[in-house]
Amino acid sequence: MSDPDVKKAIEAHRQKTVMANQQISVLNSQIESLNIKFRRSQLIESELVTLPEDVATYKACGRMFIRKTRETLIEDIKKDRDKVTDSIEISQTQ
Repeated sequence: MSDPDVKKAIEAHRQKTVMANQQISVLNSQIESLNIKFRRSQLIESELVTLPEDVATYKACGRMFIRKTRETLIEDIKKDRDKVTDSIEISQTQ
C-alpha cells in the first residue's frame, strides 16, 4: 500500500468513529430522556394511588383538562410506562 492509500483509510476510519460517537451520544440522551419519563410516571402513579377514590381527577389534553377516574388515569400511566420501557429496551439494543 502506498502512503496516500493509508491516509485515506485512516481518514475514513476516523469519520466512521466520529459518526459512531455522535450516534452513541444521541442514543444516550434519548435513553436518559425516556428514563426521566419513566421516573415521572412512577411518581405520578404513586401520588394518584394515595388520593381518595372520590376525588375528581383530570388529565391535561392540550389547553383543556379532561375529567377521568383515578383508575383510568393509573391504567393510562401504566400503558405509557410500558411504551417507554419498550422504547428504552429498543434504544439500548441499538
